[in-house]
Amino acid sequence: MKWFKSAFCIGIQDFRKWRTDYRIWAIALLMLMMVLIYIDDMKKISAYLETPLPVWIFPFLYCQFHTKLIYTLPVVMLFCNAPFTDRNQIFVIMRSGRKKWLAGQILYIIAASGIYYLFLLIASVIGSVLNGGEISLEWGETLTSIQGSSALTAQLNCNFVWIPPIIITYFTPLLAVWFTFLNSWLCGVFIGLIIFLLNLVSQTKALGLFTASAVVVLSALVTNGLRVNLVMYSPVSWNTLDMIDVGGTTIYPSFTYCITFYIISLVILTALILILGRKKSLDNKEN
Repeated sequence: MKWFKSAFCIGIQDFRKWRTDYRIWAIALLMLMMVLIYIDDMKKISAYLETPLPVWIFPFLYCQFHTKLIYTLPVVMLFCNAPFTDRNQIFVIMRSGRKKWLAGQILYIIAASGIYYLFLLIASVIGSVLNGGEISLEWGETLTSIQGSSALTAQLNCNFVWIPPIIITYFTPLLAVWFTFLNSWLCGVFIGLIIFLLNLVSQTKALGLFTASAVVVLSALVTNGLRVNLVMYSPVSWNTLDMIDVGGTTIYPSFTYCITFYIISLVILTALILILGRKKSLDNKEN
């Protein structure tokens, strides 16, 4: 318990740096702007249909290939400086030991990913409510009316809005929000650990950044239908429910497959970081 508490405290130190890290504030501001743009588009549609503005828009924020890029690349930016070493961290490593320090950074990645997607969820709900959104446990008339249709959104120039029918049909709002958050969270941790491991092994920040960016771009190609045959090997594609199979009716992976892949991958990546981190220098050449 004491060992875990020490690792937890080490992870907390990374969050304290957020107050003076302009990169974090830039990510938060950019994502808030994107959520508000989405809400504004949904307001246009609701006004046109004369239906209430929905609040459960989180599961649809990044269903399109370009929005998947917009909302997922900031996760790469969030962890691009892994393994998060600086002059202060070198002293922390010396005092705590490498294992505790590495565990603390892994806990930081897990928590930071969850906070990022929780921020998107809260911003989408509060933003919708403040704009007169209907508080209900149902999808509402607006979402059910435009599901699967791009004609109206194109007519109103609401290019960020796409409502996949499979989500409306098979999920209640709360379930869709939960499963989207869970998959997105695990996806964010997956991206963060890949960056951490590859930067650790290469002793630079380029390899992890390039690889994680390539994985995100692949998901956009899969979502756009250009490389849909690679969907089983594109973990970032699964952070929205429209790319997960329900009832064995599509070529997409099942929810069980996705969760199993995420968990096994995270365990392997964590183990590799803890093993290799004991031998590799933690001071990147680019620092």
